[in-house]
Amino acid sequence: MLKAANLDPVTFNLFNCLEDWRVEKKLSGIFPGCWRNLNWLIRRFFVEQTQPRARDDSPVLAVLDYVLLTVRAWDVDEVTPARQNAASIIEHHFPGLKEAMDAILVKVYIYCPDTKAAIEYAKQIALCIRQWKPPQPTATSNCSNANDKSAVRQTTGETNDSTSQIDQQPESACDSAPVQQSRALSALPLKALFHAEVQDLPQHIGEIMAIELTSCSTESAGDALTIAVAGTRQAAPLSAGQKMQALQASIALRTRLQGFLQAQTQRRCSIGRRGTLHANSLYRLQVGNARVFQKESVQLGLNTAVHILLDVSGSMAGAPINLAKRACFAVTTALSRIRGVNPAVTAFPAATATNSVFPIMRHGQAVPDLFDIRTSGGTPLAGALWWILQTMLPLKEQRKMILVITDGMPDNPLAANNAIGVAQKLGFEIYGLGIRDEHITRLLPHTSKVVNDLPDLVPAMFAMLQVALLKSGAV
Repeated sequence: MLKAANLDPVTFNLFNCLEDWRVEKKLSGIFPGCWRNLNWLIRRFFVEQTQPRARDDSPVLAVLDYVLLTVRAWDVDEVTPARQNAASIIEHHFPGLKEAMDAILVKVYIYCPDTKAAIEYAKQIALCIRQWKPPQPTATSNCSNANDKSAVRQTTGETNDSTSQIDQQPESACDSAPVQQSRALSALPLKALFHAEVQDLPQHIGEIMAIELTSCSTESAGDALTIAVAGTRQAAPLSAGQKMQALQASIALRTRLQGFLQAQTQRRCSIGRRGTLHANSLYRLQVGNARVFQKESVQLGLNTAVHILLDVSGSMAGAPINLAKRACFAVTTALSRIRGVNPAVTAFPAATATNSVFPIMRHGQAVPDLFDIRTSGGTPLAGALWWILQTMLPLKEQRKMILVITDGMPDNPLAANNAIGVAQKLGFEIYGLGIRDEHITRLLPHTSKVVNDLPDLVPAMFAMLQVALLKSGAV
């Protein structure tokens, strides 16, 4: 439709004002969170961080500003003062134009069902601007007196030089203040508006956000936010011996956790005078006891999503990865068999890219056997955390945990620390297990442990996970 309409920059700017509002209204009807976020953006860009948008030296831009601010004021009342300022500029320089545009904007507010309608309304507003003309000048008393004098002299036949000067007086007198102001209100500036370049026109939210994001991207690449991409890595089933050891540890962990969960999720039935009928208590009616109803109280157990992030960088080669992969399989197996816990395991990096992850098991999937992973690459912890955050945010579980298993320092400690900080603000619990290295304690000083002896790796991880799961009781 836009291609067929072939709008000039000004009409397209007007169309953007109307179409942005229409689309945002439609989107907010489907996703209520969008309404709150968009209104926050409107307050930020048009109220809190606003700059003088149209001054006396650029009254023409106030016309476009008025349309933009009017549309934004429909949703956010705080925009009204800026809108009124633009309106006063229009009324001063282009009297009557505001009322003509308001008549069309009211129609937009009432009924603008699709893009085609937004294009037509934009064309109507643009036509109002093109066709605006200054009001006709009103003759003053001075002009009338001068005209009277001119008529008298022409009647008496005075033709000397002084008479010629007097004859010129009426035109000069009519150029007094009211007429001069009227001539200043020429339609030429408005017509010139349609020859303006796109960059000279008022910016919309999308354009303002683009500038903000571009300015943020000027920071160094090391500090920039980068999200890992999902890739592939060679993986195979654990050997029979490794799998047996992992399953034995898994049974021990599941037994301890299951005992706790049973104590937290059992139903307690109380007999009283209210509730649902309890058939086994009907005999009490024979002796006048009305306590034949039951009420069940249910204490919810765990409602937790756990994501294990396994470092498979080159430094993990050998004994560390052999124990780590068995531990991951054991913990994942134990958690998958506990009602109310949704586990997942991701290795990082993948073999396909530097900043990448390899999902071994996603949330909601069955536990695979492919935990025998080879090591290589660096330690892009920040990108891996961002990938996990966007994966876990939509999950229905109320409690979300991330367990990082690593043996060294992240490739970018500052970026990793920023990712951890954002995760914690979002309500995630992040725990770390360092292998022969204390760097993890710098990132997670209160929720991490370091293992120096390889045989202690699995018990230490189990103990940490158990404490984390039972922290603050059941959800």
